[in-house]
Amino acid sequence: MFRKDHKVYLPHPALRVFVNNIMIQKVELDRFETKPAFLMPPIQEQAIFFYPHDTVHIELPSSHTLIPLPRCAVLAKRIRRLNVVMGYNHLVIKVGFQPGGLFRLLGIPLREFQADEVLYDTQDLMGREVSLITEQLNGISSFEQMADIIQNWLFGKVHRLKKEIPIDKALPYIIKNGTPNNIAEIASHSCVSIRQLERLFQQRIGLSPQFYVRLVRFTKAWIIKENNPSINWSTLAHQCGYFDQMHMIHDFKEFTSVTPTYLQKDLQSLPFSLQHEVFH
Repeated sequence: MFRKDHKVYLPHPALRVFVNNIMIQKVELDRFETKPAFLMPPIQEQAIFFYPHDTVHIELPSSHTLIPLPRCAVLAKRIRRLNVVMGYNHLVIKVGFQPGGLFRLLGIPLREFQADEVLYDTQDLMGREVSLITEQLNGISSFEQMADIIQNWLFGKVHRLKKEIPIDKALPYIIKNGTPNNIAEIASHSCVSIRQLERLFQQRIGLSPQFYVRLVRFTKAWIIKENNPSINWSTLAHQCGYFDQMHMIHDFKEFTSVTPTYLQKDLQSLPFSLQHEVFH
Protein backbone atom coordinates (compact mmCIF):
# COMPACT_ATOMS: atom_id res chain seq x y z
CA MET A 1 0.00 0.00 0.00
CA PHE A 2 1.07 3.57 -0.54
CA ARG A 3 -0.16 7.14 -0.34
CA LYS A 4 0.67 9.63 -3.07
CA ASP A 5 0.03 13.36 -3.43
CA HIS A 6 1.06 15.26 -6.50
CA LYS A 7 0.66 18.79 -7.81
CA VAL A 8 2.09 20.89 -10.64
CA TYR A 9 2.30 24.68 -10.36
CA LEU A 10 2.55 27.15 -13.21
CA PRO A 11 5.27 29.61 -12.19
CA HIS A 12 4.72 33.34 -11.74
CA PRO A 13 4.70 35.21 -15.11
CA ALA A 14 8.03 36.85 -14.24
CA LEU A 15 9.63 33.40 -13.99
CA ARG A 16 8.12 31.79 -17.10
CA VAL A 17 10.88 33.10 -19.37
CA PHE A 18 13.13 30.40 -17.91
CA VAL A 19 10.94 28.15 -15.70
CA ASN A 20 8.31 25.87 -17.22
CA ASN A 21 6.79 24.26 -14.11
CA ILE A 22 7.21 23.52 -10.43
CA MET A 23 6.19 19.96 -9.53
CA ILE A 24 5.78 18.64 -5.99
CA GLN A 25 5.23 14.97 -5.20
CA LYS A 26 4.97 13.19 -1.86
CA VAL A 27 4.84 9.40 -1.60
CA GLU A 28 4.58 7.36 1.59
CA LEU A 29 5.47 3.71 1.02
CA ASP A 30 4.72 0.75 3.25
CA ARG A 31 7.85 0.16 5.31
CA PHE A 32 7.12 -3.57 5.45
CA GLU A 33 7.34 -3.89 1.67
CA THR A 34 10.32 -3.75 -0.68
CA LYS A 35 10.81 -0.33 -2.25
CA PRO A 36 10.00 -0.46 -5.98
CA ALA A 37 12.57 0.59 -8.60
CA PHE A 38 11.06 2.88 -11.24
CA LEU A 39 12.55 2.65 -14.69
CA MET A 40 13.09 6.21 -15.91
CA PRO A 41 13.78 6.64 -19.63
CA PRO A 42 15.75 9.70 -20.77
CA ILE A 43 13.96 13.02 -20.97
CA GLN A 44 14.56 16.31 -22.72
CA GLU A 45 13.67 18.44 -19.71
CA GLN A 46 16.42 20.09 -17.65
CA ALA A 47 15.60 20.45 -13.98
CA ILE A 48 16.69 21.00 -10.39
CA PHE A 49 15.37 18.47 -7.85
CA PHE A 50 15.06 19.05 -4.10
CA TYR A 51 14.79 15.95 -1.86
CA PRO A 52 14.13 17.30 1.66
CA HIS A 53 13.12 13.95 3.25
CA ASP A 54 14.49 10.47 2.54
CA THR A 55 17.46 10.00 0.24
CA VAL A 56 16.69 8.92 -3.31
CA HIS A 57 19.00 6.44 -5.05
CA ILE A 58 19.55 5.82 -8.72
CA GLU A 59 20.84 2.69 -10.38
CA LEU A 60 22.82 3.12 -13.57
CA PRO A 61 22.39 0.15 -15.93
CA SER A 62 26.12 0.24 -16.70
CA SER A 63 27.14 -0.46 -13.10
CA HIS A 64 24.03 -1.97 -11.40
CA THR A 65 24.99 -0.17 -8.19
CA LEU A 66 22.79 2.19 -6.19
CA ILE A 67 24.08 5.76 -5.98
CA PRO A 68 22.57 8.27 -3.53
CA LEU A 69 21.42 11.54 -5.05
CA PRO A 70 22.38 14.86 -3.43
CA ARG A 71 19.58 16.49 -1.45
CA CYS A 72 19.41 19.00 -4.27
CA ALA A 73 20.51 17.73 -7.67
CA VAL A 74 20.86 19.26 -11.12
CA LEU A 75 19.59 17.25 -14.08
CA ALA A 76 21.42 18.84 -17.01
CA LYS A 77 21.13 16.12 -19.62
CA ARG A 78 20.08 12.49 -19.52
CA ILE A 79 20.24 10.35 -22.62
CA ARG A 80 20.01 6.82 -21.19
CA ARG A 81 17.55 5.09 -18.89
CA LEU A 82 18.14 4.65 -15.18
CA ASN A 83 16.28 3.16 -12.25
CA VAL A 84 15.05 5.35 -9.39
CA VAL A 85 14.55 3.97 -5.88
CA MET A 86 12.79 6.42 -3.56
CA GLY A 87 12.75 6.34 0.22
CA TYR A 88 9.77 5.28 2.30
CA ASN A 89 9.04 8.94 3.11
CA HIS A 90 9.57 10.50 -0.31
CA LEU A 91 9.26 14.18 -1.10
CA VAL A 92 10.51 15.78 -4.29
CA ILE A 93 10.20 19.37 -5.45
CA LYS A 94 11.22 19.83 -9.06
CA VAL A 95 11.95 23.06 -10.91
CA GLY A 96 11.47 22.21 -14.59
CA PHE A 97 13.14 24.72 -16.90
CA GLN A 98 12.27 26.01 -20.32
CA PRO A 99 14.73 24.71 -22.92
CA GLY A 100 17.90 26.70 -22.31
CA GLY A 101 16.58 28.01 -18.99
CA LEU A 102 19.10 26.08 -16.89
CA PHE A 103 21.96 27.66 -18.86
CA ARG A 104 20.45 31.11 -18.37
CA LEU A 105 20.26 30.48 -14.62
CA LEU A 106 23.67 28.90 -14.05
CA GLY A 107 25.65 30.66 -16.77
CA ILE A 108 27.50 27.39 -17.43
CA PRO A 109 27.46 25.98 -20.98
CA LEU A 110 25.55 22.71 -20.88
CA ARG A 111 28.21 21.04 -23.06
CA GLU A 112 30.40 21.03 -19.93
CA PHE A 113 28.01 18.69 -18.11
CA GLN A 114 28.44 14.97 -18.56
CA ALA A 115 25.37 12.86 -19.24
CA ASP A 116 24.00 10.15 -16.94
CA GLU A 117 27.11 8.87 -15.17
CA VAL A 118 27.94 12.05 -13.21
CA LEU A 119 25.66 13.51 -10.52
CA TYR A 120 25.76 17.26 -9.88
CA ASP A 121 25.05 18.75 -6.46
CA THR A 122 23.25 22.09 -6.91
CA GLN A 123 25.06 23.49 -3.86
CA ASP A 124 28.39 23.06 -5.66
CA LEU A 125 27.05 25.15 -8.53
CA MET A 126 24.97 27.77 -6.71
CA GLY A 127 26.32 27.97 -3.17
CA ARG A 128 25.14 27.27 0.36
CA GLU A 129 21.78 29.00 -0.13
CA VAL A 130 20.58 25.80 -1.81
CA SER A 131 21.15 23.86 1.41
CA LEU A 132 19.20 26.48 3.37
CA ILE A 133 16.29 26.23 0.92
CA THR A 134 16.27 22.43 1.29
CA GLU A 135 16.14 22.76 5.08
CA GLN A 136 13.20 25.16 4.80
CA LEU A 137 11.34 22.71 2.58
CA ASN A 138 11.98 19.92 5.06
CA GLY A 139 10.23 21.83 7.83
CA ILE A 140 6.84 22.44 6.19
CA SER A 141 3.99 20.25 4.94
CA SER A 142 1.99 22.63 2.72
CA PHE A 143 2.64 22.22 -1.02
CA GLU A 144 1.62 25.85 -1.56
CA GLN A 145 4.21 27.07 0.94
CA MET A 146 6.86 24.89 -0.69
CA ALA A 147 6.04 26.38 -4.09
CA ASP A 148 6.24 29.89 -2.62
CA ILE A 149 9.69 29.18 -1.14
CA ILE A 150 10.96 27.96 -4.51
CA GLN A 151 9.48 30.90 -6.40
CA ASN A 152 10.86 33.47 -3.96
CA TRP A 153 14.29 31.87 -4.38
CA LEU A 154 13.98 32.04 -8.16
CA PHE A 155 12.78 35.66 -8.10
CA GLY A 156 16.16 36.57 -6.64
CA LYS A 157 17.84 35.08 -9.73
CA VAL A 158 15.87 36.81 -12.48
CA HIS A 159 18.13 39.86 -12.70
CA ARG A 160 21.20 37.61 -13.11
CA LEU A 161 19.87 35.53 -15.99
CA LYS A 162 21.87 35.26 -19.17
CA LYS A 163 20.37 37.39 -21.93
CA GLU A 164 17.40 35.92 -23.77
CA ILE A 165 17.92 35.40 -27.51
CA PRO A 166 15.49 34.17 -30.23
CA ILE A 167 16.31 30.47 -29.73
CA ASP A 168 15.12 30.74 -26.11
CA LYS A 169 11.67 31.73 -27.39
CA ALA A 170 11.64 29.31 -30.31
CA LEU A 171 12.40 26.05 -28.49
CA PRO A 172 9.46 26.03 -26.02
CA TYR A 173 7.09 26.83 -28.88
CA ILE A 174 8.47 24.04 -31.05
CA ILE A 175 8.24 21.47 -28.24
CA LYS A 176 4.69 22.51 -27.35
CA ASN A 177 3.47 22.34 -30.93
CA GLY A 178 5.29 19.20 -32.02
CA THR A 179 8.80 18.31 -33.09
CA PRO A 180 10.00 20.12 -36.23
CA ASN A 181 10.34 18.39 -39.58
CA ASN A 182 14.01 19.33 -39.94
CA ILE A 183 16.82 21.26 -38.30
CA ALA A 184 16.48 24.10 -40.80
CA GLU A 185 13.04 24.79 -39.34
CA ILE A 186 14.52 25.27 -35.88
CA ALA A 187 17.24 27.54 -37.30
CA SER A 188 14.60 29.62 -39.06
CA HIS A 189 12.52 30.02 -35.88
CA SER A 190 15.72 30.92 -34.00
CA CYS A 191 16.88 33.50 -36.59
CA VAL A 192 20.31 31.87 -37.00
CA SER A 193 22.19 29.75 -39.51
CA ILE A 194 22.41 25.98 -39.06
CA ARG A 195 26.05 26.31 -37.98
CA GLN A 196 25.14 28.94 -35.37
CA LEU A 197 22.28 26.71 -34.23
CA GLU A 198 24.70 23.84 -33.58
CA ARG A 199 26.81 26.10 -31.36
CA LEU A 200 23.83 27.48 -29.46
CA PHE A 201 22.44 23.99 -28.86
CA GLN A 202 25.72 22.85 -27.32
CA GLN A 203 25.70 25.95 -25.12
CA ARG A 204 22.07 25.89 -24.01
CA ILE A 205 21.06 22.23 -24.35
CA GLY A 206 24.35 20.34 -24.33
CA LEU A 207 23.26 18.15 -27.26
CA SER A 208 23.18 18.44 -31.04
CA PRO A 209 19.92 19.70 -32.59
CA GLN A 210 19.45 16.37 -34.39
CA PHE A 211 19.80 14.32 -31.21
CA TYR A 212 17.60 16.71 -29.24
CA VAL A 213 14.77 16.43 -31.78
CA ARG A 214 14.90 12.64 -31.46
CA LEU A 215 14.89 12.89 -27.66
CA VAL A 216 11.86 15.22 -27.69
CA ARG A 217 9.96 12.81 -29.94
CA PHE A 218 10.88 9.80 -27.81
CA THR A 219 9.87 11.61 -24.61
CA LYS A 220 6.47 12.40 -26.07
CA ALA A 221 5.98 8.77 -27.12
CA TRP A 222 6.97 7.41 -23.71
CA ILE A 223 4.69 9.73 -21.73
CA ILE A 224 1.71 9.04 -24.01
CA LYS A 225 2.30 5.30 -23.57
CA GLU A 226 2.56 5.65 -19.81
CA ASN A 227 -0.71 7.59 -19.72
CA ASN A 228 -2.42 5.22 -22.17
CA PRO A 229 -0.95 1.69 -21.80
CA SER A 230 -3.54 0.23 -24.18
CA ILE A 231 -2.53 2.38 -27.17
CA ASN A 232 -0.95 0.21 -29.87
CA TRP A 233 2.58 0.90 -31.04
CA SER A 234 1.61 1.74 -34.62
CA THR A 235 -0.86 4.41 -33.50
CA LEU A 236 1.69 5.78 -31.06
CA ALA A 237 4.35 6.06 -33.78
CA HIS A 238 1.98 7.97 -36.04
CA GLN A 239 0.81 10.25 -33.23
CA CYS A 240 4.39 11.19 -32.33
CA GLY A 241 5.57 11.92 -35.86
CA TYR A 242 7.68 8.84 -36.51
CA PHE A 243 8.05 7.69 -40.13
CA ASP A 244 6.89 4.24 -39.09
CA GLN A 245 6.70 1.88 -36.11
CA MET A 246 10.19 0.46 -36.72
CA HIS A 247 11.80 3.91 -36.45
CA MET A 248 10.10 4.40 -33.08
CA ILE A 249 11.18 0.96 -31.84
CA HIS A 250 14.75 1.80 -32.88
CA ASP A 251 14.67 4.93 -30.71
CA PHE A 252 13.18 3.01 -27.78
CA LYS A 253 16.00 0.48 -27.96
CA GLU A 254 18.70 3.14 -28.28
CA PHE A 255 17.47 5.31 -25.43
CA THR A 256 16.53 2.50 -23.02
CA SER A 257 18.57 -0.53 -24.17
CA VAL A 258 15.39 -2.63 -23.99
CA THR A 259 12.42 -3.27 -26.25
CA PRO A 260 9.09 -1.42 -26.00
CA THR A 261 7.48 -4.70 -24.87
CA TYR A 262 9.87 -4.88 -21.90
CA LEU A 263 9.03 -1.30 -20.97
CA GLN A 264 5.33 -2.04 -21.08
CA LYS A 265 5.74 -5.04 -18.76
CA ASP A 266 7.77 -2.86 -16.39
CA LEU A 267 4.99 -0.27 -16.28
CA GLN A 268 2.43 -2.93 -15.49
CA SER A 269 4.52 -4.33 -12.62
CA LEU A 270 4.81 -1.02 -10.72
CA PRO A 271 2.34 0.11 -8.04
CA PHE A 272 1.88 3.45 -9.82
CA SER A 273 3.28 5.34 -12.80
CA LEU A 274 5.84 8.06 -12.26
CA GLN A 275 7.44 9.59 -15.35
CA HIS A 276 4.41 11.41 -16.75
CA GLU A 277 3.81 13.04 -13.36
CA VAL A 278 7.39 14.11 -12.71
CA PHE A 279 8.05 15.60 -16.16
CA HIS A 280 5.86 18.10 -18.02
